[in-house]
Amino acid sequence: MVKHQPLQVYERQLCLSCLTGIYGCRWKRYQRSHDDTTKWELLWSLILLFTFCLLLFWCYFWLEAHNDYNEFNWLLYNRSGAWSDSTVPILATTAAGFTYIAFLMVLALCHVAVGQQLNLHWLHKIAVIVALLTTVAGLIAVNQVWGQEWDVVPISLQATGPFLHIGALAAVTALSWVVAGQVARAEKTRVQVVVLLLYLGVLLGLYLVPLSITSPCIMERSELKPRPDVIGHQGAPMLAPENTLMSFQRALQMNVTGLEADVTISVDGVPFLMRDRTLRRTTDVEKVFPDRHAEDASFFNWTDLRQLNAGQWFLE
Repeated sequence: MVKHQPLQVYERQLCLSCLTGIYGCRWKRYQRSHDDTTKWELLWSLILLFTFCLLLFWCYFWLEAHNDYNEFNWLLYNRSGAWSDSTVPILATTAAGFTYIAFLMVLALCHVAVGQQLNLHWLHKIAVIVALLTTVAGLIAVNQVWGQEWDVVPISLQATGPFLHIGALAAVTALSWVVAGQVARAEKTRVQVVVLLLYLGVLLGLYLVPLSITSPCIMERSELKPRPDVIGHQGAPMLAPENTLMSFQRALQMNVTGLEADVTISVDGVPFLMRDRTLRRTTDVEKVFPDRHAEDASFFNWTDLRQLNAGQWFLE
């Protein structure tokens, strides 16, 4: 009896199939390739990297600007006349877009680690372009509507700089095995030297960054400047309805230095706290006086004003 032995046994590589399938829709073994990535696909990899960095900055900006969300909503209210929390859709789309782009970046790095040719699927390319253009449009819009808020970035970096530096070092150190694999697989010595010098240059720069960081987190207490004066703008509008007694009480609990309020005079000469021209945003004037909701707040008398609810909108 003659036994026939198979000349080759094919082992299913499920992880590799999922890797190349999700990134480039190359689910079959014959569709994968260890050839060098084309220049066109390298360009798309650079676009993906640039989009990731831009979205990372966009996420950081909105995370650090959270204390001024109410001011941003008020700016949009003055332009549109309708009050809504516009930061919710911005944060939701930003989180979704950043998660998606970061996932593609991880897949691209895994392709490089296993020596697979980068070949981003056309659907992913469209999504990357949409994410890039949307982020650029958002940056331009914020610069026009809320340009003064960019000052929060250098200020927040003083507090978060040391932690961001540690995170960057961890990320670059984790990429060392990917860089080592690229250097080992490169056939040309020139390519090996360029990749190695580029990586070592980035790593050296990260190690020298602490020399320029002046963060309160790493300073001696005796070297810290005095605590700045904190003013409760309309009380504490993020914690309680603005320009209300509860809002001012919450601000005082936060040890503010002073309080700021906006005063309007009613038609019968009674001063009351109101920032907007009308009562639509912060009261239920549309329910109590539906025919007068667009009138100037100073056109109401004190008897009418006492009928309004100035806190329900905040709870909603």
